[in-house]
Amino acid sequence: MSSAGQKRLSIAGVLAIHKELLGRYGGRSSEVDMAKLELAMMLAPHGKRRAWRASQYAWRILKDRPFAAGNSRMALAALVTFLEMNGFPWHSSEVEETVMVEEAGAGRITEAEWEAWVLSKMRKATAGTSN
Repeated sequence: MSSAGQKRLSIAGVLAIHKELLGRYGGRSSEVDMAKLELAMMLAPHGKRRAWRASQYAWRILKDRPFAAGNSRMALAALVTFLEMNGFPWHSSEVEETVMVEEAGAGRITEAEWEAWVLSKMRKATAGTSN
């Protein structure tokens, strides 16, 4: 746990999610660049805003690409898992998630646009609650 009772994703947890997703959806390789993964996990901010941290976990995975296969799936899985661990539901369609992950991964949206999208999907579920 970290500040204000937040739960954080662990590297072991992210690796377990990756293994499960590869088993479910397949992939050409299960290789992981541990240095890139550790950096991505460390760069996620230590602030109090859980929604912002969730967006950062996903953004860092999309940009640093620590997995040989499945970075887009992992980015979204890390985001949603972190939110669920901290009691925040996620409300987005599969189509919208796919578009946004592809746009972010391809560099067609900025980090600020990514964060705004994540926050907008949480506001639907947490109206009146501090993120």
